[in-house]
Amino acid sequence: MAATMRALTLERYGSPFAWRSLPVPTIGSEEVLVKVRANGLCGTDLKIVAGQVGSVTLPAVIGHELSGEVAEVGETVTHLARGDHVVVHIYIGCQICKHCRLGLENQCPRMRRLGFELPGGFGEYVAAPARNVLRVDPSIPLDQVAILSGSIATVFHGLRAKGRIALGEDVLVIGVGGLGIHAVQLAKALGARVLAADISDARLDGAIAHGAAAVINSAREDLTSRVRALTNGTGADVVVEIVGGEAITGVLAQSFTCLASGGRLVVLGYAYGKPLTVDSAELVYGQWQVLGTRASTKQDLADVISLVEAGTIKPVVARTFPLAAAAEAFESLRTEPPLGRIVLTS
Repeated sequence: MAATMRALTLERYGSPFAWRSLPVPTIGSEEVLVKVRANGLCGTDLKIVAGQVGSVTLPAVIGHELSGEVAEVGETVTHLARGDHVVVHIYIGCQICKHCRLGLENQCPRMRRLGFELPGGFGEYVAAPARNVLRVDPSIPLDQVAILSGSIATVFHGLRAKGRIALGEDVLVIGVGGLGIHAVQLAKALGARVLAADISDARLDGAIAHGAAAVINSAREDLTSRVRALTNGTGADVVVEIVGGEAITGVLAQSFTCLASGGRLVVLGYAYGKPLTVDSAELVYGQWQVLGTRASTKQDLADVISLVEAGTIKPVVARTFPLAAAAEAFESLRTEPPLGRIVLTS
């Protein structure tokens, strides 16, 4: 094992990445060293680069949707071996608090995350607790494996644990991008009838191809009226908001108008400083539930791996770039968010 590795580092917010030579991480007896092969990109990466995520300190090696091959295992690790294809669950909980005891490490108040508070996948190697490293069948390409944790398990947690989607319910997915295209697939797999809304016909075509029963171009059609028409006037049992950004306040307000009585609004997309507002009387009379959802648990990721290995869910990779072309990839994500994920490969 080489003593040093190359890593693409964020030196200053809003500035280009720079290559650094850093020590290869050393591992303890219960840890694993992963040779990184791919990193998915998402809107959170844009927030990190812009300096909006306060827990990230510079210089930083980011990258939190990562896959690779096991390069080395700690002496007590028995469930993994060199060469295994793996995905890394980046939420490292304290293992002591009530959330961790319940398997909810994504709610741990003392958790640390690879690619945020800890070095992530933009280096050649990353070290992680063995309990956070999950093996994936090698028939699944590693660029697809990279997005299992952030792009798919995050949505799965929101739909299953928070949205509690049940067989036969009407689910509206607003925003068919890197997460949304997987939300369409997952909601259908959970037994729902899926409606999808976006302002891009190309993305809506993708939603139909991945299982949506009907689509709505909200730039040309009245979203609320169309949802009501498609649900016999009742509205959607679950609305899944995955837009975020500057438009988030308006999108959330419209999401409420699409809800059925007793419906659930699951909020995945967000922006700092952008409030959610709702008429308190409508909230009470509608008996709505508003559910924020963050990342996933390790069990969510394990279940997603099973769904992908079985062919039930297809990870959608829109474009791949070499890690050296990260600047171009970030600009593409910033200006033209695709259907599916952009992935950096190394």
